Amino acid sequence: MSFVNHSNPVIKEILPLTGLRFIAAFYVFLFHIHIRWPLTSHVFIKNILDQGAIGMSLFFILSGFVLVLRYGDLSHSYKNYIINRIARIYPVYIIAAVVTLPWMGIAFETNGILQIIMSVARVSFLVGTNIFLLQAWFPQFFTLWNDGGSWSISVEAFCYSLLPLIIARLSKLSKRQLYSVSFACYCIAVLPGLSVILFNSSSHSVFYSMPIFRLPEFVLGGCICLLSSLDMSKFAMTFKQFVVIFFFLVYLGFIGPQLPFLYVVHNWVALPVIGFIILSLTTEKGLLTSLLSSKSLVWLGKISYGFYSFQALLILLLVTYHDRWVELFPFLSNNIILALVSFLILTLISAGSYYFIEEPSRHWIKKQFLKRQSN
Repeated sequence: MSFVNHSNPVIKEILPLTGLRFIAAFYVFLFHIHIRWPLTSHVFIKNILDQGAIGMSLFFILSGFVLVLRYGDLSHSYKNYIINRIARIYPVYIIAAVVTLPWMGIAFETNGILQIIMSVARVSFLVGTNIFLLQAWFPQFFTLWNDGGSWSISVEAFCYSLLPLIIARLSKLSKRQLYSVSFACYCIAVLPGLSVILFNSSSHSVFYSMPIFRLPEFVLGGCICLLSSLDMSKFAMTFKQFVVIFFFLVYLGFIGPQLPFLYVVHNWVALPVIGFIILSLTTEKGLLTSLLSSKSLVWLGKISYGFYSFQALLILLLVTYHDRWVELFPFLSNNIILALVSFLILTLISAGSYYFIEEPSRHWIKKQFLKRQSN
């Protein structure tokens, strides 16, 4: 059984990684629901859900892996590469921003010309940074608009801009050098969390969302991609995969809550676990590989960008109208049912986004660009 989609000779899709992408999005979704409407009182499970933002590290590492796989042969011009990336993320990103405009969070003051100017300046600055995908560089924006979710797209845009340079450097390295760079990325990614533990300070929105602190995870994903393509010894995967996952869940359930409330403090264990799982899924078949390659999970993985992007809209609607909806539909007072209904609605939105926004707009943008190129 082949787990690589070769239907397109240019784009190679590793199916279990597509399924894994949905797992990351779903973990973040459960986290966003749970921290507002607790899904369980069981201490162990609660602690695991409380750390759901770790799923973002999986996103960034996976993104580095997939993009190095996709563009690793350096056969694409930088301009074509940028157009492809814009076509991939920008249409859904803009729609997600537009539908969450009512929750921008900036009060427009009209008591005097100075207040009006300041209000216009605040809105303009916020909108401008979002248009150019710069919002993650300003931690104070984390609670405004949908920036609590779209910050990750800003991080991705920064990593995208550096990808050609990253590939040019990494592709020249030997296996030993790739391991060295991977270890260096690991150490750099661990430092922010270690500083919080040692100096008892909290800089959540800085260390968690600022692009420069997430870049090592992206580069680590690129290293893993190149390592997976080398002549590496095969793993006896199924058993080891589940042992590693079990260990990680035990860590989150018992040790995670003992550390300061900053998700990157878990990078010291999360990054090796994520790296191992991704590498194992690409070098050996097994039960986990088969599960993540199932048609349902692969399909959910394909629509996972919309699933992630429109989470902010769903959460904002729930926060605003939760009590009213519970009055109309009393069964929603059960938080597990609320989460299930929210999941189904978000999945429908994501599917619609994928088939009616994401794919058509991506093809249209690329067609227009190619048309201009030919002219």
